[in-house]
Formats: sequence, structure tokens, C-alpha cells
Amino acid sequence: MKKTLLFIAVALFGFTATNAQVKLGFGVGYAVPSGDVADFTDGGIAAHFELGYGITENIDVSFLYAGDFLVGADIVAVAGQTAAEIGNVAVGSYLLNGRYYFTDTAFKPYGGLGIGLATIGAIEVDGTSAELAASTSNFAIRPALGFKYGVLNVHAAYLSAGKTGDASVGDISFNLGLLFTFGGN
Repeated sequence: MKKTLLFIAVALFGFTATNAQVKLGFGVGYAVPSGDVADFTDGGIAAHFELGYGITENIDVSFLYAGDFLVGADIVAVAGQTAAEIGNVAVGSYLLNGRYYFTDTAFKPYGGLGIGLATIGAIEVDGTSAELAASTSNFAIRPALGFKYGVLNVHAAYLSAGKTGDASVGDISFNLGLLFTFGGN
């Protein structure tokens, strides 16, 4: 009986391994702040890395890390002198991401949804001093629309990272990257 169960387990593992589609992707882009964070940041860079699995030809599930760094600067007059104030916000998101491809052609438009945790860190530089203004972790949600053509992956995503203090943190990112598929048919 043990040998039969072992044979069935190995056969099932072999079947799933031959049809497995491992996904590996990364990319960079531009992030536009949204929410209250848009009051003191102007924009920044976005980067992402993902490792996943193709459940079917049209559905992927992956672990996605997205890092967004938003920067803003203002020139202010204090006591007759001008000074610079700089605000930086870094958002690191750890998400379980799902993607659905609408077609099976070479050009594959898709919709995606990521749900997970966002870590927010903010630094304010006022003249010559710098201080850590906030650091928190929140529930995050990240819907996305994009397309894949070959290994090219282009998408736009909205990240809602919750609040830090009384300020809501979010951004819209436009990303260009590569998404490789290993295995499968």
C-alpha cells in the first residue's frame, strides 16, 4: 500500500512539474503620488520584483515586492532667508498578486490584483536637519492593468498603502519590465 501511495505521489508531482509555468519578473517605472502624500511629494521611481506560478494559461499567482520612492521639494522663506524643505516617502509592498490574461494571443492584455502589507517610511529634511517623520505598516491593495508581449511586461498600477499618522499614502505607477516564463507547454 505504501509503495502504491508513493507511486501515485511521484506521478502527480511529475505531472504537475512537466506542466509547471514558473514566472520571474522585474521592472522599473515612474510613480505619481496620490492621497495626502501628494501634498508634499511630487513623484518618484517605482520598482518591482515577482516570483510566481502559472496556474493555467490565463491565470498567474505570484509573490510581488514593489518599492516606490517619492520625493518632493519646496523653497520657503524663513525670517527673511530662503530654505529648502524636502519630503521623501518610501513604500515597500509585499503582496500576493493574481493576474488574469484576457486573450491567448501573443499580445496578452491583463488585469491584476495584489493584496498584502505595505511598509511606509517618511523622512523630512528642513534646512540642515533631517528627521524620521513616520514609519508604519498597513494593509495594502494594488489593482493593475497592463499587457504582456513576449517577455515585455507593461502595466499601470494603483497602490493604496493606508495611512501614516493622519496622511493617506498611495501612488499610481507606470512600469516597464520583463516577465519570463519557464516550463509549461
